[in-house]
Amino acid sequence: MQEAIVPEELAIRVRELVERYDGGDVARAAIRIGAREADLRSILDAEARQPSVAVLSAIVRGWLISGETTAGSTLPADRRVNTLHLLSELGTTLTLQRRLYGSGSGARINVDDPPRT
Repeated sequence: MQEAIVPEELAIRVRELVERYDGGDVARAAIRIGAREADLRSILDAEARQPSVAVLSAIVRGWLISGETTAGSTLPADRRVNTLHLLSELGTTLTLQRRLYGSGSGARINVDDPPRT
């Protein structure tokens, strides 16, 4: 069974972003995107088998949606609203996945598996 998030693949992608936008400085990257440094390092070390929604949303908001590369950059109102909508949809999707597939026991969520009954 393939995991919904493969830690090694996520680590490679996030490491590329840290290198490109923050010169490899993980502490600076964490501050800039609004994530806890320990959570970001956990992803970079491929230790995060189930990364927190907070760090994933910080990555999405900080690098993938905003396109901003400097700390303190501000987004126009319409982009902030679009970001909030996307993050809300992400949260709703993850909540529904947990309800459908269960994860209270540490089970992996795989969207290709049938729902548990």
